[in-house]
Order: sequence, then C-alpha cells, then structure tokens
Amino acid sequence: MARRHSSVGDYESAGIEPTPSMLKTIWKDNQGALYIVLAQAFGSSMDAMVRFLQQGGNRMHPFQIIVARMGITCILSSLYMWWTKVPDFPFGNPKVRVWLVLRAAFGFAGLFCLYYSVHYLPLAESTVFRFLVPIVTAWACSVFLGQAFLRKDLIAGLVAMIGVIFIAHPESIFGKVDDIIKATKAGEVDEVTPAQRLLAIGASLLGVIGASGAYTMIRVIGDRAHALMSVNYFAFLGTASSTIALLVIPGIGFTMPHGARDWVLLTLLGVFGFILQFLLTAGLQLDRSSKATSMLYTQVLFALSFDWAIWGVIPGGWSLFGGAIVIGSTLWSALQKPQKNSADDAKAVIDEESSLLGAEIQGGDVDRRRESFSA
Repeated sequence: MARRHSSVGDYESAGIEPTPSMLKTIWKDNQGALYIVLAQAFGSSMDAMVRFLQQGGNRMHPFQIIVARMGITCILSSLYMWWTKVPDFPFGNPKVRVWLVLRAAFGFAGLFCLYYSVHYLPLAESTVFRFLVPIVTAWACSVFLGQAFLRKDLIAGLVAMIGVIFIAHPESIFGKVDDIIKATKAGEVDEVTPAQRLLAIGASLLGVIGASGAYTMIRVIGDRAHALMSVNYFAFLGTASSTIALLVIPGIGFTMPHGARDWVLLTLLGVFGFILQFLLTAGLQLDRSSKATSMLYTQVLFALSFDWAIWGVIPGGWSLFGGAIVIGSTLWSALQKPQKNSADDAKAVIDEESSLLGAEIQGGDVDRRRESFSA
C-alpha cells in the first residue's frame, strides 16, 4: 500500500507541478523551430490565396496581387521602422543603397515568377522549386563573391536538376501522363495545357534565379542595413513596378475584387507577409541548427494540404517522385553544412527570400541569442 501511495504521490506531483514547467521547457528549447513551422504555414497560406485569386472567375493578374501584398507590407514595415527608430530610415545606409535596389529588383522578379507559376502548377510543385535556391545561391556567391562552392553542393545541385526533369516530365521523354491526381470532389481549378505547364515550370526556375540573386545581394549588404530596410526596398519596388505595369501594359488592368472575400484575402496577403518576415527572422535567430533548417521543408506538407483541401488535387506520380529527389538532395546538402562561429553569423540578415538558407548561417551561441531575444 505504501508503494502504491508513493506512486500516486509521484503521479500527482508530476501532474500538478512538472507539466507546466515541462511545456515551458519544450517551448523554450524548440521556440525557434516552432516559429519557422508557423512561418511556413503562413507562407503556404499566402500561396494558396494567390492561387485562389487567379483561378476561376477571380482572374486577378499577379501584378495586382503583388500591389496588394507588397503595398501593405511596405506600410507596416515602414511604420515599424519609424516607431523603433531604425538607423538611416527610410533610405538606408548610402553606401549600400545601390545593393538594396538590386536586391529589391531580384526579389521582385522572383516573386512575380512564383505568383505566375502557382496559377498553373499545384502549390506543392511550385514550392519544391524554391528548395533549389540555396544551391544556386552557393554557386552564385562562389562566382561573384569568391566564396567556396563545395563538391557536395555541386552533387546535390545535379541530383536536384534530375528531380526537376521528373517534375516537368516532358511528353517527348515520358509520354502523355496525368499531371495531377484529382479527388472525387475537386474545387474549381483552371484547365492547364502542357504548354502552360512547361511555361510555368520555366517561370519557377527563373524565380529561383531571382531569389538567389536577392540573397546574393543580401550577403553583399551584410549588417550594413537593417533586415526590414531590405524588406522595405523590396516591398516598395514591387508595389511601384506592379502599379506601373497595370497602368501601362495593354490587356492587364485592375480587376475589381468580387465581394468581401476577395478584399479580405488581398488584405491578409499583406498582413501575412509582414508576419512571415517576423517569424522567419525570429526563428532563424533563435535556432540556426540543422533542426531549424529541416523545419523549413514543412512548407511542402502545408502546400499538399492546401492543394487537397481547396482544389482536391495533388501532384501526379512523376511530380511527387521528382519533388522527393529535389527535397532529399537539397536537405542533405543543407544538413551537411559545417557550423560557423564567426561574428558575422550573429548579424546575418534574414528575410523571406533567404529563409531556406538557414543552414548556411547557423552557428554561434544559440542559447545566448535565445535569451537576448526572449528578453
């Protein structure tokens, strides 16, 4: 009986006191990784909104969606920098303004290509292409900045390109195959021709180049500009360029949102974009370990979920096989990155385009960063 009483006492003790502290410990130890998972959820939600606004009767052009999203992000980030008195606001350090403009131009090109591709490709497929960004960035930095491009990066890049071929599965090689698997109750989705699909894949690859160019410029800028300064240049140039395109290019124009739902989605795009920037920055500052890097790949799971829940589709067999190759090769390359303990790591500039490069900026005293950020 005494033994049982002791067990009950231990259980009661474990049930009353340690449970809250255990949850608190789990949160503290995994706070960075959880922030990153939340960021991926917000990112996939934004992609789903973009795809929905371009499908069916909505027919909004990617330029109009960029105006809504980046315009709100620009306003929120400007207000935040003004309120917190970020140095050199609003134009940034004069020594890096040219690089900030180039970073914004590359980022805008990458964003447009992404938004164009999600109209014709399932979210999961368009998401997979982004995992090519770290390898392409490593190559670009080796060419233009003289940084090392390791053999394993080259191997991972070549293997990933094989995966891209499987995703594209051109008819001349694979024959005619179904590009998507449809559920019995699929939502409204536009029919996509093989030519449109290949064009969207080409746009995705151009988007990879744009995102890689943006991150290369971010490395040039380094800690000479606040992270939100980089975001603000990106948001302002994206808003201004898209507005001009809507006004100048024939046949595009502004499409009036259909009801309150479309207005809400356009507003959420901007708000979610700002939240995404914060979560990525906080998550990769709190935890730059391989665990945090692997969490970035959860975006594929969110994308698959949205594809199935909203449109009742998932990529076909060849696309899933190719996507697995791309994810496996790039994840292997990312997790093999040696840890660095330089002072620059603690000052790394993190934003949406560079989110997949967490393994390249890991290192340093993670616990000290976690404590300072929590404070």
